[in-house]
Amino acid sequence: MDTKQVYNDNAQKWLRLKPSSLSDFTARPLVFDACGDVTGRSILDIGCGEGYCARELKNRGASDYLGIDLSTEMIAAARSQEAIDQYGIEYLACNIVEFTPTRKFDLCIAVFLFNYLQVEPMQKVFSMVYDALKPNGNFIFSVPHPFFPFVRTEQSAPFYFESSNKNYFSDVNKKLEGEIWKRNGESLHVQCVHKTFSDYFDNLKLAGFNKMPEIKELTVTPELAKLDETFFSPLLNEPLHVLFKVSK
Repeated sequence: MDTKQVYNDNAQKWLRLKPSSLSDFTARPLVFDACGDVTGRSILDIGCGEGYCARELKNRGASDYLGIDLSTEMIAAARSQEAIDQYGIEYLACNIVEFTPTRKFDLCIAVFLFNYLQVEPMQKVFSMVYDALKPNGNFIFSVPHPFFPFVRTEQSAPFYFESSNKNYFSDVNKKLEGEIWKRNGESLHVQCVHKTFSDYFDNLKLAGFNKMPEIKELTVTPELAKLDETFFSPLLNEPLHVLFKVSK
């Protein structure tokens, strides 16, 4: 299924002003923490969707902010909310693989973007990010944990990728269809182009990032399970996501 169409068709389902989907609890707060103090910092947000992370980081003091997404409908939703908020966020609809930045940024984030790209275009985006960052700038991105589709094979709420007859090593670049749920019971269509840990490390190095990335493997914590046992506990201690942070 075409990724752009998936998000054009579901843009309104993604629009939210507070945490709602599983990864709003299990991943995005950790991304915000990794960004640290963003006061006065310029941010490039690739795969920005309808602007959920952009609005949060602007609220935390970010300055020049550019959000880019493939989906015209997601960008339209982001701009509609920006017209209300007046945060000063710039949004651009384009294919990030073809994007060439015209200015430099202190920080680049990519929240669940690279699970939609095969290895070669991912490497091209890594190189673009390296060029777009100022000296000592940070690149922070989250992806589904490469092990997750092969550990959790049950196709049920609140999160899964369909991986039957797929192999961890031989099926790199194969697209896995999946669903992730909101706490209200509504599901959202997601996809994962499978890559290994080596693919991420090797291609960061090829792009010019020579410092060792910081890595965090993310899961449902006991605190989240206590917050909503029915929703979170099916994924307690499962390898859900990986957070990368690397400096130029």
